[in-house]
Amino acid sequence: MLLGLLTTLGCGGMNPPQLAGPVNVNGKVVTSQGKTVGGFVVNLQPLEEGYEKKVEVKSDGTFTVETHAGKYAYYFTPKSGTGKVPPEVASLAEANLERTVSVASGEELIINLP
Repeated sequence: MLLGLLTTLGCGGMNPPQLAGPVNVNGKVVTSQGKTVGGFVVNLQPLEEGYEKKVEVKSDGTFTVETHAGKYAYYFTPKSGTGKVPPEVASLAEANLERTVSVASGEELIINLP
């Protein structure tokens, strides 16, 4: 009976859950007036599993990232060589786990600025 149980569960017991495969996501950063803003890096910190992603936001406010579906905290940092972020995102340059977005396969990721 013990042999049957070990065969069913495997020798290591229960396997940890595996992340679903990565998804390609198109996104954009939009001000409260509906204008896009870019020229900086958006940092996506997973709140579940995975690794932080740092993605350059183009001057037109768009970005593309390959990551896993899930909930992420976000904050902004300067683009390499610039040393600063645009004024529209300056107040969001510190990490904050309460400021979140959800990434889903096949959906555009829109970060709406307050």
